[in-house]
Amino acid sequence: MYHLLNFHSMDRSETSSRIIDFVNASMERSETSSRLSAPYTGKRTPYGDEFVNVIKSHFDYVKSRIRIGVEGYNTSLEPIDLYWALESLFKTCGEVDDIEIDRDPVTNALKRSCVVILRGEGAGEKALQLNGSDIGGRKIVVTSLPPGISVLSSGLSTDVLAARHVAHHRRHRSEGISVTGYDTSLPKDDIKNSLSNHFSSCGEITDVFVLNSRALVYFYGLGSNHRAVQLSGTDLGDCKLVVKSLPYPRPKDVTGAGGWTRLRHRFRSGHIRSLHEDFS
Repeated sequence: MYHLLNFHSMDRSETSSRIIDFVNASMERSETSSRLSAPYTGKRTPYGDEFVNVIKSHFDYVKSRIRIGVEGYNTSLEPIDLYWALESLFKTCGEVDDIEIDRDPVTNALKRSCVVILRGEGAGEKALQLNGSDIGGRKIVVTSLPPGISVLSSGLSTDVLAARHVAHHRRHRSEGISVTGYDTSLPKDDIKNSLSNHFSSCGEITDVFVLNSRALVYFYGLGSNHRAVQLSGTDLGDCKLVVKSLPYPRPKDVTGAGGWTRLRHRFRSGHIRSLHEDFS
């Protein structure tokens, strides 16, 4: 069954996907390692900068792809015939990077619209001029579509978007501790700063939440959580802290006020497509 036809971009997209999979797998291995007491060096977690670069490269690649919607063609055509007809028509606009053709899962007929992905300066404008062209004896309707990843329409640079994506990933994958025993009469900002300083030697702190009766401190990095728990019984001012490890993975909402939502992806023809992004 022809679900999608992607004859041009598989090598490039598969490479991007495999690199991201490799980075994620490396991070998985580091977080599940039994070396929980590894010394913290103060450096960023391995693959941190590399991960940002990989995500930025992927965003740059997706941003360079011009998505054109096509409908109005004869849906009784064979998928391969439609593909060649679309490629022949749109190759005059620029590089045909991908053509996505879907079939109805029940009737097996071609769906009424498909996506042609182009690359090259001015390719989008040239493609729109093909509106009304004939394919299979029918005139097609050509429209411009937004980027394949919704955040690319935000106007922010891919550097900023990649940094936000990775920061969100690190926060979601961090492990936490519960801290009690500190002076709860102090202002929350003072408590937060004191706890951040007290546990800074344990690893990279991603979040500190000061609640009514306890504080939650989250770390990203190998052994950080274990080192923090070992500080239970140490003094903070005139108080002795009680530190306990929190369950992993961390809950989606640790503050009771919405928190953040996991960034979810689906894989379609080797490309990472964002279903929902919330970098709050």
